[in-house]
Amino acid sequence: MRRPTTRILLALAGVVAVICVFGAGWGLLRLAQAAPTLTTDKGDYFADETVIITGGGFAHDTLYYIPVIRPDGSTVTGDGSNTSGWDSVQSNVSGGFTYSYQLDGLPGTYEVRAYPSDWDGNLSQTPVATVAFTDGNVKVYAAPSGVTFTLTATGFLGKDNSNCTGTETTSGKFGTFDHWPDVWHSFGIGNTESVKLQAAATSDQGGAFINWTSSDPFTPLGEGAICVTGFNGEGGREYYANYGGAPTPTPTETPVTPSPTPTETPVTPSPTPTATNTPVTPTNTPTPTATNTPVTPTNTPTPTATNTPVTPTRTPTPTNTPVTPIPPTPTSTGTPIHPPGVGGTVMLPPAAVAAESGSTTEGSGCSAATYVALAAGVAMAIGIGGWYARRRRRAG
Repeated sequence: MRRPTTRILLALAGVVAVICVFGAGWGLLRLAQAAPTLTTDKGDYFADETVIITGGGFAHDTLYYIPVIRPDGSTVTGDGSNTSGWDSVQSNVSGGFTYSYQLDGLPGTYEVRAYPSDWDGNLSQTPVATVAFTDGNVKVYAAPSGVTFTLTATGFLGKDNSNCTGTETTSGKFGTFDHWPDVWHSFGIGNTESVKLQAAATSDQGGAFINWTSSDPFTPLGEGAICVTGFNGEGGREYYANYGGAPTPTPTETPVTPSPTPTETPVTPSPTPTATNTPVTPTNTPTPTATNTPVTPTNTPTPTATNTPVTPTRTPTPTNTPVTPIPPTPTSTGTPIHPPGVGGTVMLPPAAVAAESGSTTEGSGCSAATYVALAAGVAMAIGIGGWYARRRRRAG
């Protein structure tokens, strides 16, 4: 028979064993909860698709921030508004959640992170969980800058359909696009699709299509078309439709009506009046001038002794002394003068003779008129003297 003490010890050991088993299980469960995970429904997406992100193993009924880091390093919310920032999610009682993120066509690799609700936005901090996916797009450009054209994009099924033949896809992302801009636009294609890109023969500006160019693979189909096969991840691929310049219009394409010239429309010249066509009576009376109308001098020159001989008005006083006439000097070169009514001859000096002609003897100091007057006075005195002498003789 066993002792009671032994039975008690065995019971206690069993209790301890049960406790250890349950503790180990609880520890393993806690370890499982310490490693939350994030997953996406696909590894690669088309442009403008919606990514479904699932979280598991998180603390139940807990708030988490879910930033999605885009290929260019930016973060925007998942509602498609392109608003800078991130969204938050609340875990359920099982520690799981589901989050939707709308893509906007930016190709490349995206990273999804989960942070606790006290995260301050510092991306250098270690997240609770993380997952990545890619957005593989085909982007189409027009070149040169400013050119627009009509693009037709047709999708086909088939992973290795490099010639774009077979069954066409019914996705609404493909179709014909008028006035395709010079900025890029993208088509998301999966690794089981291909897309045919057809460029118009002429751009909207009138330039002719030249060719397609790209550093990524494509298959030329001729007549402005190429085929691009689908791919998994690797970001986006770029393709350029190149056009020439618009043709320069020539004058022959647009007739121009010549402007009329003066020779086409006769113009009657206005007659210009001239002296030869219309006689003109002068209206201005010529002003008389000294050269046209003689002007009588208003200043009467003052008579001088040189112009008018002066006859002495003094009457000689008879005297009782007879005057003996002075016989003329035979050598005199003067001119004989015969006083009226008196016999004899009076000889005038040359100066007196010059006075008769209106001249003046040079250096005499007297004018010619003075000499003439003196000569006349002398002649008159001689005449009177002779007359008086004859009268006395008759009286005696």
